Amino acid sequence: MPINVAVIGAGSWGTTVAALAAANTPTVLWARRPALAEQINTQHVNADYLAAFTLPEALRATSDLAEAVAFADVLVMAVPSHGYRDVAAEAAPHLRPWVPVVTLSKGLERSSRKRMSEVTRDEMPGHPVAVLTGP
Repeated sequence: MPINVAVIGAGSWGTTVAALAAANTPTVLWARRPALAEQINTQHVNADYLAAFTLPEALRATSDLAEAVAFADVLVMAVPSHGYRDVAAEAAPHLRPWVPVVTLSKGLERSSRKRMSEVTRDEMPGHPVAVLTGP
């Protein structure tokens, strides 16, 4: 049975991780802007961040955060630290119990000086939290 992955954030890092996941399992990528989600779905490219990279046809994008989160057996958060808490709080009510949350986001929350893993625990209590770092 495949594991459904939802990646929240369609920047270069989120799009790259979503493309890698989509090669192996059903994956949805949340883009804040509907036009970007449409571009990913129809042209299989994220011209804003990875213009030279063709995305897998299996990768599906949406601008509906609730839809993306409800799909997830694993939730991957790739949102910049300055907007991370707001997106996590908006996503939390749609997240099924015990779904693991993987954060890709670097940096600290300016107001609290918390890491994104700590912000995730604040906003999504009871969910296993992991951190994936990269470039």
